Amino acid sequence: MTATTATPLDAAVPPAVADWLARGLPESEPPFTAERIAGGYSMLTYRVTDRSGNAWVLRHQPAGRHEGGAHDTGREARAMSALHGTPVPVPRVRMVGTAADPLGLACHVTDFVDGHVLADDGVATRLLDPPALRHASLESARTLAALHTVDPDEVGLGDLGPRGAYLQRQLHRWRSVIARAATGEAAPQAERLARIADELERRMPRDDRSRVVHGDYRLGNAIVGPDGGIRAVLDWELVTLGEPLADLGLLAAFWDPPAEAMLGVRPATAAPGAASLDEALDRYAELTGADLDDFDFHYRMACWRVAGTALRGLSRYRSGVMNADFDTSRFVRACDAWIERARAPR
Repeated sequence: MTATTATPLDAAVPPAVADWLARGLPESEPPFTAERIAGGYSMLTYRVTDRSGNAWVLRHQPAGRHEGGAHDTGREARAMSALHGTPVPVPRVRMVGTAADPLGLACHVTDFVDGHVLADDGVATRLLDPPALRHASLESARTLAALHTVDPDEVGLGDLGPRGAYLQRQLHRWRSVIARAATGEAAPQAERLARIADELERRMPRDDRSRVVHGDYRLGNAIVGPDGGIRAVLDWELVTLGEPLADLGLLAAFWDPPAEAMLGVRPATAAPGAASLDEALDRYAELTGADLDDFDFHYRMACWRVAGTALRGLSRYRSGVMNADFDTSRFVRACDAWIERARAPR
């Protein structure tokens, strides 16, 4: 556990941080301005612009105390640097900072990638025509296939995480998360999730593959061009080595869930024009040669895991950590919706 102090970014970048940026970005023309980019609640993300309009993205952990490997910008930067130049589109990493640098927080700076982040179905419908959205949805499957065909050892990521037993580790981790959140009105959901976990453990397929897994893969975590091509995959905070079908299960879980499962938001892949999930799965299997006989397990485990995040969200809001007003009953409804999906065949 570490404690951090920050030099907060605002519209005007503090002089010491600006000098640090100028040294690492020799093509830049200070002064710099910074603008917070919406989203990225786990990490804080800014567009940094110089006087000529050149832009970069600075991403840093939130100030405060952090448990374990949470908010690991160095891990993100390592993964993106290793994957740059492979068929997996990622932003180019330009700088990596530590708490000893002027910002006072672990961070990284990447080139700015122009395009759209399709945060929900409304944004997707507004920014892309149906053929482009269909292309983007199928590209999400193709890009995931590209990631899973990268040899971790060949790109220097062979020691990114333990080899094998990824599913068992995930099950153990999320059981702990759910147990910690099992208080008050969340107790019935936690009980149901514990029973599902027992079933998942009994049905768990052999897990001895170690590929690079993103850990939070979906179309909404990518930058997309006007034609629907994926220009960069974002949010590599959970990247590790593990079972690739876990990524595919999560992609499927987020493809077209009910609105209550997503706190009222529908994903881009639920918008008219997007390819069907079956088409996306077929594309992935075609490109990777993966056997999807056990895919139902990975889909259910992904839904179970997301139900756990809803329960954790409920716990955090009820404890006052989030310091915001929110109808926490929405978390209960979201958790129930994901539980139903975790219990039923896809």
